[in-house]
Amino acid sequence: MKQHIINIPTDSSKIYRQILSFMNFLMGATEQERSVLAELIVLNHEYEALPEDKRAKFILSTDMRKEVRAKLDIEEKQYNGLILRLKKIKYLGEPVLSKDGVVNAGLLFKPDDKGLQIQINMIMSRQPLSRESTKEKVEEKIEETVSTEEKTTAQEPEETAPRKLAPPANGKDTIIGSSIDMDDIVILGAPE
Repeated sequence: MKQHIINIPTDSSKIYRQILSFMNFLMGATEQERSVLAELIVLNHEYEALPEDKRAKFILSTDMRKEVRAKLDIEEKQYNGLILRLKKIKYLGEPVLSKDGVVNAGLLFKPDDKGLQIQINMIMSRQPLSRESTKEKVEEKIEETVSTEEKTTAQEPEETAPRKLAPPANGKDTIIGSSIDMDDIVILGAPE
């Protein structure tokens, strides 16, 4: 397996934001959500002597929220909204922040005095996926759906109510970006 090593300079004030930015492909969090989560991870490490449930309550207490909001310069309503969104974001199938406010254990990276090394192994699958094979699978699903719909509509009685049709699309408002005079256009009817 080929290796590619990247050394990223960091310090204690930004390492968690950097880790979360790097791992964001697994979460899809915004920059603000990652900043709040980074602060929650720092607080989690600072108060690790407390049991996990009490630590979570303490970290999300009013006083601690004020500290984090002041540090990140975020309004109270916005911060509360970010906490709610963090409870909905998933990291490897589990919430980033549990309902009780406990940070996902997989995100509690703890660097030593030299830093942190993260190793990600990207293993090639034996059979490469191509757009064509994916397209064929989608087409098969569509065919299955259509055949299922045909079976159900064949069993159901026909609707008696008239269907509503869209308005005709041959007016002036359907021509986009045209400098043609409408008097120069002739619309022909069906041949007789």
